[in-house]
Amino acid sequence: MILDLSRQEHLPIINMYKKCKGIALVDKYLPKLSPLNKMYVIDSLEDWEKVEKEFPVEMMTARCDCLKGVNGKLPNGQTFKRDRVKGYIQEVKKAVPEAVIILEDMKKGTNERIHTRGGVTLDIKNGEYVYMDYVGPSFDARELCLGKAVHEAWNIPWDEVPFVKDSAIKKYRITEVSQSEYIETAKERILFLIKAFPDRKDEIIETMPKRYIGITREIFRDVREQVIIPLWLQNRELKKDGLNSFGVEINIVEDGTLVPMEIQVPDRFKERENQER
Repeated sequence: MILDLSRQEHLPIINMYKKCKGIALVDKYLPKLSPLNKMYVIDSLEDWEKVEKEFPVEMMTARCDCLKGVNGKLPNGQTFKRDRVKGYIQEVKKAVPEAVIILEDMKKGTNERIHTRGGVTLDIKNGEYVYMDYVGPSFDARELCLGKAVHEAWNIPWDEVPFVKDSAIKKYRITEVSQSEYIETAKERILFLIKAFPDRKDEIIETMPKRYIGITREIFRDVREQVIIPLWLQNRELKKDGLNSFGVEINIVEDGTLVPMEIQVPDRFKERENQER
C-alpha cells in the first residue's frame, strides 16, 4: 500500500488514520503554511524500497500511525538521514504490526530540530476559547504534545480573538516557567536531541539557551495572525468536519517560519483539564 497525500482519491483511506488525517487537515485549513513537498503512507519495507529515491538523502521525517482501535505503543516520529528509515520501519512494525509509516519530504528548513525558535500547541474549543502553550528556542512541539514541558501558556476567550493585540502577550498569560524548572526541561531536551543526532552533541549543548527569556512579540503576533485568526474565521467549516474541540501542533524554525505539523482531530486530541478555564 502506497498512499499519496496529493491524490484526491487516496484521501478517504488516509483519513482513516488519526495522525494522517491531522496532517491532511493542515493542507486543508492552513494551506499557505503547509510544510510538505510530498507525503506518502506505506505499510511495509517493500513499499519503502519503491519510493525511497523520491525522498532527500540528508534529512527527512518519518512518523507512524494506526487505525482507531489498534492497540500498542508506537515509537516517536523521527527526523533523520534517509538511510535510517529502514530501521525505523522495522521498529514500528515490531511494536505494532498493523501500523503504517508516514513519509514526509518537507520544505527546506521546516524539519529542523536543533536550531529552532520554539514550539506551540493550541487547544481550541470552537466558540469558547483558544488555549496556547509555548516552549522556547531549541525546543519544538514534541515536548508540549508529550506533556514534558510548557514554558508559557495563555487563555484567550473566543469572542476576543479578532481584537487581540500584542499586549495580549501579558494580558492573557496564565503561566510562565521558573528558571530552575526551565533548566530541567532543557536537560531532557538535550538528551533527546543527542540520542537523535549523536554526531552533533557539542552543537546541541552549545545551541541550547541557558536561561528562558520568554516568547517574543513577533512569534506571538505570527501565531495569532497566521494560525489563530484564520482558524477562527473558518469556524463553520471546522464544525462541519467535526472539529468543535481540537488541537494544533506548530514548530517554529530558526528564521521564524511557522510549521504546523498537525491539526489534531478529536480522537487524537485530549482536552486538558485546567482550572483556569
